[in-house]
Formats: sequence, C-alpha cells, structure tokens
Amino acid sequence: MAANGDAVAAPVEGQKSGCHLLVIPYPARGHNLATLQLARMFLPYGVRITVGNIFDNMAQDFLDICRAEDMTVVNLGVRPADHPVNTNLPYFDVVKRVQGETEQLVERLNADTESPPLTCILSDIFLGWTQDVADKFGIPRYVICASMGKVMAALLYMPELAAQGILPVEPSKTSELVHIPGLQPTRCGDLSPAVQTASGLHMYTEYVYGCCQPAVEAPGCFINSFYELEPSCIDSLRSHPYRRAHSQGPNGRSVFPVGPLVHDSYLELLRSGPTVKRCSSVEPEAPYLKWLDMQPKDSVIFVSFGSLASLSIQQIRELILGLEASSHRFLLVIRPTASEDADEILPLLTKSFEEQRLSTGFVQSEWVNQFDVLSHRAVCGFLSHCGWNSTFESICRGVPLLGWPIQADQKLNCRFLVDEAKTALEVHKGPNAFVSREEVARAVRQLMTEPEGEVRANVGKLREQLKEAVSKDGSVQRSIENFLAEIRSSNN
Repeated sequence: MAANGDAVAAPVEGQKSGCHLLVIPYPARGHNLATLQLARMFLPYGVRITVGNIFDNMAQDFLDICRAEDMTVVNLGVRPADHPVNTNLPYFDVVKRVQGETEQLVERLNADTESPPLTCILSDIFLGWTQDVADKFGIPRYVICASMGKVMAALLYMPELAAQGILPVEPSKTSELVHIPGLQPTRCGDLSPAVQTASGLHMYTEYVYGCCQPAVEAPGCFINSFYELEPSCIDSLRSHPYRRAHSQGPNGRSVFPVGPLVHDSYLELLRSGPTVKRCSSVEPEAPYLKWLDMQPKDSVIFVSFGSLASLSIQQIRELILGLEASSHRFLLVIRPTASEDADEILPLLTKSFEEQRLSTGFVQSEWVNQFDVLSHRAVCGFLSHCGWNSTFESICRGVPLLGWPIQADQKLNCRFLVDEAKTALEVHKGPNAFVSREEVARAVRQLMTEPEGEVRANVGKLREQLKEAVSKDGSVQRSIENFLAEIRSSNN
C-alpha cells in the first residue's frame, strides 16, 4: 500500500514517469519514517526511488517496506562504533563523512543506462551538505522537514536572526519576543535548544546553523503538515525573501505540505468513517493492553515522552505522585535519564499505588505500541512531549493533548497547539523547568474533567480537516502532483 493509502495515488497507467529521485533521510528513526512515507507517495506516479541509507541505520521494518515496494536502498558509510544514537540528531558530528560516497552514488546513477538519470535530490534539512552534492552535479535539491511549517520557517530565518545579533540567545533574553515571518511573536526561549547559549551545545549549534543556509538556497521544501493546518505560515514560507548567500534565484520557494507523515495504520483508521476506538491486536496479550481492557471507556490518560526525551529520577517521582493525586486512571511510560536508573523506578511508587495498581494506573518502563494505546476505547487524553509525530498520531485518533515539551522543536509545537490550534492544554513548569506534583494533578484534572470542552472539540474538527487533506484529490495529493509538474517543467 502506498503511503497515505490510495487516497494520495492517481497512478500513471502502464508507464514510467521518467523521474528518478534520490531520497536521503537523516539517520534517525523519526526522520526515516517521515522521509520514507513521503517517498512512497511518488510510487503510484511511476517515479523511480533510490534511498540513501546513511550508516546502514534503517530498521528492518523500513527496509522491508523498501524491498516490497521496489525502492532501491544504497548504504552510505559505515556506522561509527560506540556512537550515541539516543539523541535528537545522532551522528551530527560525523554524518558529513558520507558526502564523498553520496557523490559517487550520484555518478553511478547518472551513468546507469538501465534507469532514468537522476532528476533531483530530496534530503532532510539537517543534511545541509547534500546541497553541495546537488550543486556539483547541476541538479536541484528539495529539502524535507519532518516537522510542521512553523519549525521550517524558524530554521530558514535563523541566518537573519544571527545577522541581527539575536542568536544565539543569552539566558537573560529568553523571555524577549522575536518576530519570525509566518509565526506569531515568539519567546526566544521557545526556539530550538541549538540556539540557546545556556544549552552548551556549541558543536550542535554550529551544525544546525550550517544546515539552515543551504535550506534557504534550495528551490523548495516538503513539510510534515497540511495546508489547512497552518495556511498563513505556508503562504509566508512561499513568499518571504529569506537571507540568501547567493543573489541568483527567485526570492520565493515552492512549499509542498504533505503531512501527516505517520504510519499507515493511523491514516487507514482515519478514513474508516466516524472515530472508532479499536485495537490493532499487534500484541493483544501485552500486560498494559490487558490492563486498559479492564478500564471504563474514556477514563485513562496516556503519559509518554517519546523514545528520545527522558526525565530525571526526581521528576519521575514527582510525576507519579501528581498522577496519583489527580485521582484519574493513567498509563505511564517512563524512560529514566540513564539505563542504570531503571532499577530505581519501582521504589518511587508509593505503597498506596502498589496496592491499588489495577484500578489506579499502570507503569511501563519498556516500549508500547502507541497506535494500540491511542486507539483504545479507555484512553481519552495524552500527556505528551509534543513531538510532532506523536502530535499527529494523537490528532488522527481524536485524542486531546496535555503538553510537556522537553527538547528540539517541541516548545514551538506546544505553543502552536495551545495558543493557535487550541487542541492542547499545557503543564506549567517551575524553576529549572521542574514540574511539581500539584501542577501535574491540576493539569491532568483540567484535561480529563472537561469531556465536552473546547480542546476536545477542536481536536475533532482538526481530525476532520486532516481527513479531508489526505483524501483523494485533497491538498496532500495536490502537493505531490504540483511537485512532479514542477520537476518535469524544469527538465524541459
């Protein structure tokens, strides 16, 4: 099945398009998911896809999809030994090593008489060096942003903010507002940790800066969003004259909103009609799912901070106490700051919680199937880090959010969800970003005791907009077709 199902596909009957795309995801699972789902959208149009697999990092499930759908995968580089991967941008300090192999791959693809020559490169925004590869061979490079349009707008505007002396952000300036085209006035402290001097991420900061300018030079970009979600931002992305290093080229750029770039299961169920709470039965005997089966309908808040974000032991303790104090049922997935802390989790649970565990809550320190959880009839709220994939997954299932942003683009995501889309409430942090048990209890009660409130209603409306966007002849399909028309026109 093509990504986003057959709703995006208007197949080219019995013929090849003559278009050949080299697609290069950033070597991290969330980026791989978004990029491969985008690549799959082109297959029904007869487009040939070659995927550059940096450091052979793709999980087997992704490789199986590529093999089943006739996308060629070429490994680039050897994975560095003992390199941390549980970070926001793993390998950022070594990923450029594969530039030479990427150039050799482009040469081989262009010399292959059995397939069309390379039409263009589609690569993650955080692979800025791929712009040099594209320039060397005189082919266009289109940027892929796995986040929403507002994050893309902030990244494209970073060279201008740096030129104005606003970036990097000093600790004393975090409360000041900055004006970024396409965004509402934004607190400097809500921008990426990469631009905060207090983060101490100097090499990371340099790397991110080095990726922003090449993205400005590119003729266009794909964003993990849909037009109806943020129309004014997308219009601004298309028209704003960002600070270019080179004078040639038009001021504007092509912007193709193609989200949500999530697993097929979410979109298949989205199109199944009215919101239906059901389980995929991938692992029906999992203890956390059996516990959910015993809970009343719309009674549980799901608490998870994704696969990368982590909390200190002290914060986990406060979180558990706050969830208990809220008097609402909860499924909590926790990941301590270090693996050696895992044995310290169970002692954090109070005696009263252990005695009432089956009726009060369930704590899971391992992976859960998030689709099964968000689709379960018992779940009616999601306390989340506001990662963009998790946000879209929650909207697909019609589950309102309680935002607790931690890193990367999550603060910008949270501000959008709370202030503009109004599909989320927010946990308020105290000094040093610590959240008290009292605040946890307050926020959970607020979300769970307003079943007919504005937030829940807005999630339902947004879900319907999303359903329309990914339907046949919807805005996502038009984005794909507009891109292909643009590429073919530029090659004529």
